[in-house]
Amino acid sequence: MKCTMKFTFKHLAILFFTAFTVSASVQAAESKSNTLLYISPSDYKYSVHLLHPYYDYWFEQGPLVAPIALAALKAKLGDVDLCKANETADTIIRIKPYLFYNPQLRVYHSKLVATVYSGGGNVLGSYVGKAQQQGFNSVDVGIKLHLNKVYTLAMQDLMIKLQVNQLPEGAKAEAKLPCGIIGVQEETKFNFY
Repeated sequence: MKCTMKFTFKHLAILFFTAFTVSASVQAAESKSNTLLYISPSDYKYSVHLLHPYYDYWFEQGPLVAPIALAALKAKLGDVDLCKANETADTIIRIKPYLFYNPQLRVYHSKLVATVYSGGGNVLGSYVGKAQQQGFNSVDVGIKLHLNKVYTLAMQDLMIKLQVNQLPEGAKAEAKLPCGIIGVQEETKFNFY
């Protein structure tokens, strides 16, 4: 008696998709906090270049923005944690930093765009905080000081505009997505600046 199983491409695809879905849903852990802050990994990996005729400066925005944003959100909302790609929460706040330096006027221009998502991935709102800071572009320590100031001012402006409505206990979202999946939505594929 010969028993042969024929696995077609369709059967294999369904099998792998089911295994991937089950493993992804098992690994998504519930966060201890109700709100998670998501900052893109590209803001940690790719450097921003501040142009100046005599002195160039490269830096990553993620390590500068994360502590400033986390402290400001904790002061306003209380229960906030940083997204580590696999947690779920009721609310996820994605912050995208932008920075430009004008060497002729010696002004740093900062913009923080915050998009608030529900735990299921629905966009609840988008808010923008902007700031300017006078400063030179010369010494590493001085530049970091100016960058911290301009990001802090932009975060203060954003906190005035940001509205996060916490869900009541009885109305928790049924299906929550991991914050890494939600945060990647609307992610730019190419970043030339």
